[in-house]
Amino acid sequence: MMVLRTRAMASVFVVALLLGSVSLLGPRATLSSAAAPSATSAVAKNAFGYINTIRNYFFCVSATCKKNRATDEVASGKAMKALMAEAQSMSAQALPTTQRALAKKFVTDVHALSSAYLAYPKQSSAQDIARNTASIYYQSANVGSDTYLISVAVKGDPVKFPQWSVGAIAVLYAMQLDTQALNSKTATATDALYASQNLENEAMTLAADANGPNAKFNTLIKTFARTQLTVSTNAIALLEHKKATLSNATLSALSTMLGQQFTQIVTMEKALVKKK
Repeated sequence: MMVLRTRAMASVFVVALLLGSVSLLGPRATLSSAAAPSATSAVAKNAFGYINTIRNYFFCVSATCKKNRATDEVASGKAMKALMAEAQSMSAQALPTTQRALAKKFVTDVHALSSAYLAYPKQSSAQDIARNTASIYYQSANVGSDTYLISVAVKGDPVKFPQWSVGAIAVLYAMQLDTQALNSKTATATDALYASQNLENEAMTLAADANGPNAKFNTLIKTFARTQLTVSTNAIALLEHKKATLSNATLSALSTMLGQQFTQIVTMEKALVKKK
């Protein structure tokens, strides 16, 4: 079974270094340009509030949150609908060339968040619930990064790495948790399949996140995502009793490479956040 699993990365991943060093969704952006396109202006002005409302329902653990659970659920539903409306408005609007790629990613990430959000109450198994919760976690962070990029594009400000990186960091964190589940001594074949499928999806998401202000960091996460995707695709084939395209020896070597690549990402992330 070990050849199906990526090697544990827990020893090189410290959550506090990645998530504790930056605000999860970055600072609230304020819009100063009256000439900005209306769709991007609305996103820059409102989207952070919608995202925080959704996250408050799913991830707040304070006594106040628990007490207001029903109210927060209604508010999060309205926030999700509002985000979808902004994504639809952005899709329908002709935007400046400099904002089109940002708008396309925002729309893609909002749709992914909405899919996970709508699927969540329909799930009955613990594994499916965990998968949807993880998707809501990192896709909401991705929408936060998208919103930040749109905000600075509208204002003409430079992109700052700590504020941009929250989306990619959230995906990396989800990948770390799935890697730990995959390497658990108590993991069953079903557990391994779920974790491998999650890692496959997360790798594709991470590759799309490589649009930050540091080209070398972008390259690192794209390379890591590509390696993880290769390993996960072959692992899924083996777990489904199908023929993998790579040998066990090659998969083992790639698993070792994943740990090395992850160490490089963490090292560079720490340096870039410190540099700001």
